[in-house]
Amino acid sequence: MRRASVENMRKALMRSNTRLLLSAVMLFQFSAMLLIAFQERPYDAQALILAAAIPAATWLVTMLFGKIWPVDRAIVILAMLLCSVGVITLSDIARAKSTPLTQAIYAAVGVGAMAFGIAFIRGLKNWKRLVVPGMVLCLLALLSPWVLGRWQYGARNWIVLVQDKLTIQPSEFMKPALILILAAGFSGRPRFLKCAPTIAFAALCCGVLLSQRDLGALLLYFLTTVLMYFAATSNWVVTLGGLGLGGAAAVIAYRAFPYVQTRVAIWKNPWIDPLESGHQIVQALIAIGSGGLFGMGLGLGRPRNIPLYHSDFIFAAIAEEFGLVLSICLLAIYVLVILRGMVVAMNARTSFHSLAAFGIVAMLGLQTMLIVGGNTKLIPLTGVTLPLVSAGGSSLVSTFLSFGILLGISSLNAEDEAKDIERMELREEVFS
Repeated sequence: MRRASVENMRKALMRSNTRLLLSAVMLFQFSAMLLIAFQERPYDAQALILAAAIPAATWLVTMLFGKIWPVDRAIVILAMLLCSVGVITLSDIARAKSTPLTQAIYAAVGVGAMAFGIAFIRGLKNWKRLVVPGMVLCLLALLSPWVLGRWQYGARNWIVLVQDKLTIQPSEFMKPALILILAAGFSGRPRFLKCAPTIAFAALCCGVLLSQRDLGALLLYFLTTVLMYFAATSNWVVTLGGLGLGGAAAVIAYRAFPYVQTRVAIWKNPWIDPLESGHQIVQALIAIGSGGLFGMGLGLGRPRNIPLYHSDFIFAAIAEEFGLVLSICLLAIYVLVILRGMVVAMNARTSFHSLAAFGIVAMLGLQTMLIVGGNTKLIPLTGVTLPLVSAGGSSLVSTFLSFGILLGISSLNAEDEAKDIERMELREEVFS
């Protein structure tokens, strides 16, 4: 009985903290959108509608998901917060009025994908049987741009569904599929030979992405594979060997492909050609510097001077408008999500679920590091999006799907924990 009382107190405290977090997030969403709405005279009707719709959607999704499944509501709230930061930023800086509304529509689709991810991972019982079909599907999807796609931003990784209106990026949607395949192939602490087919599959995916010049996705796929393999096996020799081979491949790619040399040269010194090849990173650095500690204020900066300010360089735009302090707060939100995700991974009862949760947070962390590092010139620009914040339907829906898988695993953990507590209480009653 004492154990049950302690557990009830813990759950009550968690519910209270969740309500406080939800209230704070909804207040931020409403206040920010309301401020944007009244920047225009008399007011921006679309922003005013979003000021009511975004907090309402956050509350509804959090409550609904929590009622249907015992998910980690804090992760749901933080995911909705990150998504709302994207809509708020785009409402402020986008040239077209339709951009934030489009992003909100993509977010609604993403919430549906998140629900699907929860249901899928909860219903997935024999994941080993899905490995081979998953590999085939993943490779076909990655190869599809060579048949149906076009070159865009220096890479052939887009499929055009509606000319100049609707495109999809298969490499984005295959991120959660890759994580599940790797988790299934590496589960059970296998030896290297048993992991070899899965590693070969990941290497083949990286080769396809290299042929399409999708360097951002290539780096994410490679690093996620290495991290998940090490998490599954703790094999330092193979892990370091894989990193060494990756480094050697990077050197070969640098010498073989002129566009890679150009990107490295721009990273080293973008001021050599500030009006052409170095224009993006130069404008991003100027924007970050202009923002200072507390930013220039909503609508007062010039983020539109940055090419791709709404996607690849949205962190620089946020830093200019909101400043260094709030930019760090944004990164802290990602850290909180990663920490909550690591708890989910450590509490999982099977190696498959543990590795899947770890893979999701690893890819999330890597993707965030790549875009922030590229925007601040810490590393060469790789052309990835800031998860849930950057404009783009493929990235947004794919990330929500990954969050759904993570939430599904957290719900399974909660159910297993509840069963354990019930068994312990029954045992105490029997022996008391």
